[in-house]
Amino acid sequence: MAILNTVVRITAGLVVSVFQYSSDLDLYRLMVTEGTVEVLRDGVMTSVDQINVVPGDIVRLTPGVAYFDMVILQGSSPLLDESALTGEVHPVAKRPLDRANADLTYDPKVNKSSTISAGTTILECSENEGIRGDLAIVTHTGSFTAKGKLLSDVLSYERHKFKFDTEVKLVLAILAVEAIVLLAIVFSVLEDNWEYSWFYAMFVVGTVFPPLLPSVFVVSVGISCKRLQRNRITCTDSRGILIAGKVKKAFFDKTGTLTKQGLDFLSAKSGTEFQRLESVTGSSGVTDHALKLGLATCHTLHASKSGALIGPAVDRMGFSAVSAQVLDEELISFEGTTVKYLKRFEFDHHSMTQSVIISHGDKMLVYVKGSPEAIAKLCVPSSLPPNFHEKTRQSARNGIYQLAMATSTYTFKTANSVNEVKREDIEKELNFAGVINFQNSMKEDSPQVIQELREGDIVSAIITVSFDSIAVIVFDVKQLSLFDKSNSEHPFLSVQGDNVLTGIYIAKKAGLIGQDENVVIGNNIHDGVIEWLDATDSPAALPSVSELGVSSSLALTGEVWQHLLLSDPTTALILAPHTKVFGRCTPNDKVSIVSTFVEQGETTLFCGDGGNDCGALKAAHVGIALSDAEASVVAPFTSLDKTITSVLDVLKEGRCALASAFAAYKYMIMYGQVESINQVANAYLSITFTEWVSLRASASAVICLTKCAF
Repeated sequence: MAILNTVVRITAGLVVSVFQYSSDLDLYRLMVTEGTVEVLRDGVMTSVDQINVVPGDIVRLTPGVAYFDMVILQGSSPLLDESALTGEVHPVAKRPLDRANADLTYDPKVNKSSTISAGTTILECSENEGIRGDLAIVTHTGSFTAKGKLLSDVLSYERHKFKFDTEVKLVLAILAVEAIVLLAIVFSVLEDNWEYSWFYAMFVVGTVFPPLLPSVFVVSVGISCKRLQRNRITCTDSRGILIAGKVKKAFFDKTGTLTKQGLDFLSAKSGTEFQRLESVTGSSGVTDHALKLGLATCHTLHASKSGALIGPAVDRMGFSAVSAQVLDEELISFEGTTVKYLKRFEFDHHSMTQSVIISHGDKMLVYVKGSPEAIAKLCVPSSLPPNFHEKTRQSARNGIYQLAMATSTYTFKTANSVNEVKREDIEKELNFAGVINFQNSMKEDSPQVIQELREGDIVSAIITVSFDSIAVIVFDVKQLSLFDKSNSEHPFLSVQGDNVLTGIYIAKKAGLIGQDENVVIGNNIHDGVIEWLDATDSPAALPSVSELGVSSSLALTGEVWQHLLLSDPTTALILAPHTKVFGRCTPNDKVSIVSTFVEQGETTLFCGDGGNDCGALKAAHVGIALSDAEASVVAPFTSLDKTITSVLDVLKEGRCALASAFAAYKYMIMYGQVESINQVANAYLSITFTEWVSLRASASAVICLTKCAF
């Protein structure tokens, strides 16, 4: 028996060590970096080991993994794969810093389009040698980089505390007292030989504290992690599997997660055509010349070496609707003519606009694209169509996502003045050019996933954000049933990054909001007072708490949500469960929404695919990134197939691991109690069982306890 017990304990220790080593090895592979880079030293490019590079060094960009955080000084728009760091599914083109902002302090967030983060992969860059190549200055190295900070978070991650974590200390204290009592009993009944009494007592103590107890959680988590890998779901932090077993609220990003990646271009209408709302979903042809030129030029697309267009989905869809071709970084072929870029300003989520200065023939033109609300503020009022705001809101009610475009003529003051132009210099006094209409279709497996989550008593929510060139969640909601009216205590939440009315449209079609249900919108803030409107834009009163969730529901913009959190957090927490639509949110708003539910004790999951999901993926207890990256530090789990059915796999494995771990825990404790009491009784009665009797007794105890524990 002694040999058998020894073998069992050694085997258990080896199993635990193997699973722990496997988990640590995956993390090590993410952390280790080896290689050399070309650094400018004494005016000459020198190849040095990456560990010898310090902030302030100027390096030449080459294809491969970036070892440091850098900002581009000169280059031809290097192409990067950021999926391993941010989860962004599409390659991203970067630009050198704008010389017009030379007097400003570098900010990684403001200058994101010029920043390269450690851990990302440079796909394409200039092949020029030496100082004629793409150059960047190093800003952070080692653990101070963006990747280093994320890995530090993983290493210092403290697992979500279960009730078990607090009670296990009490259990161990009780077992310690029991062990002392049984130790004293053994010494008192076995007085003839103190050596024999000592070893016998230690055996009893060893059964009170089962030596296999530490293996319970490690083994169950390790097995689940291996099964997830077979389903093409990588796991960088296996401890998140246990937390997944406790999830009760799941949040989803929309485009590329619940809906298909990309948008469907519907139409582009000039100011005159915009008056006919019925034409929004008509022919996708663009007839207005000025609007066509805007679609061909006002974007941030780049042509890769293979000829593929790299950039936001709305830019790609709009560009494909006109007869244009990207020749290089500065030239566009449009209807037999060549258009030259003089300057580009990428999309800014604060101003909700992006703009360009182009040279077309003998004219210098400015084009600005953005949300209808933002463009309207920049346009000369007389150029806007009558009832512009009413018509754009009506389009949002119909589930159409719109971008507006405006234009003006630009005149150079000096030969080099274009290099000194800032965004605010050109985004003013514009003439309205038209609107661009898009829709987004849903993935086929989304309805089934949402249905299974509901059956598993998990509340589902959609969260999206207006960050890149924006998109909208518009899908065939007749297929997607996200709300069970019979389960009123679990309201479904829809968080929209675009017009809040689009979110209401989706919620009604999905069954989240009844067709005749009263919807009150927290739309704007005037002098510190929230403006409450109904779905027809008429003033409305905030419903009472008793009415919310019964006959009325709320919709809040991101601005109103933040105002409530800062000025009246108690009211914000009361309204949050009854708010079914959050609209026009920033990435910080997305984090705020998830964090609020976390702080209220909800175990949350977030599933997303884009770089703007990083904050929410980290804020939620369980983050699942839909990415091509073999291993991503942006979230504990990465779905390589980029399907939300991976959410079901993670949650099922989480519940499986948690259930088996707790059952095994109970089994270990009960078996220890039976065995220790049996040994003390044998000592008291001076009985020694033969090995076969002991084996039969142990087998009987195992069978009975297994039925009780499992």
